[in-house]
Amino acid sequence: MPVLLCFGFTLFLKPLGRFDQYYKKRINRIYPTVFAWAIFSTLLFDNSKNIIQILLYGGGWFITCIMVLYVFLFIVNKTMYNKLIMSWIISFAIVVIWFYLIDKKNDSSFYGDDSYFRWGFYFLFMLLGSICGVYQQKIKHRFTLNLLIVVSCIAIFYAMLYFARINVIPRQVELISIIPLLGMTFYFYKLSNSKELKYVYNHKIFGTAIKIIGGLCLEIYLVQHDLITDKMNMIFPFNLVGMFIIILIAAYILRCMADYFRKFSDNKN
Repeated sequence: MPVLLCFGFTLFLKPLGRFDQYYKKRINRIYPTVFAWAIFSTLLFDNSKNIIQILLYGGGWFITCIMVLYVFLFIVNKTMYNKLIMSWIISFAIVVIWFYLIDKKNDSSFYGDDSYFRWGFYFLFMLLGSICGVYQQKIKHRFTLNLLIVVSCIAIFYAMLYFARINVIPRQVELISIIPLLGMTFYFYKLSNSKELKYVYNHKIFGTAIKIIGGLCLEIYLVQHDLITDKMNMIFPFNLVGMFIIILIAAYILRCMADYFRKFSDNKN
């Protein structure tokens, strides 16, 4: 969810311009990486897909989701930029109504369902990021208080999911768990802007590591599904570190391949 908040936050920091220019930038950032991984994974993992499958599902459902949500975010930016809180309230109301119209499975959380409903409440987090970007100067940051709220929201969120799963609370009530999840995301943003964490971010070693990993989020998302394995479980917990390093290296290689595609495309144009 913090990733979705970051999407909305960064997009609203400057004018979006015309839709075709705005959406071209989104495509140019995401799809060279998707195409590069399609080639890479075909060679190494035999993940063959035709061009239509790559365009629609090559980056997984999450890529398709955010590409659609970018359109709605553009509409909000152009029509309700000065009424972002109102647009969030309207979006939340739509999500609530949508939730009570969908079929709910008794044996699984809607967070793990493959329905399009997830796209609706994911938009709430992108819109929350937009609000944070526009009103960032008015948001105050206190490390201790924000840390306490983040931990509390995490505890409440997972407690609600657990009790819903064991049928202590009705499945319909699970929608309320979005509230502590939103709180967790918002106060983590506030926590990240505290002077204590800004010191970590600006640290020569830790800051560099954060920037490298943060810059490879898309690539990490794409490569992880094919690389994660249980073959190193016998060396737990060192397998977690080893697996992360492997994923990080593969993500960096993918980033280099995607940059080559972008340069090749720019030269053609």
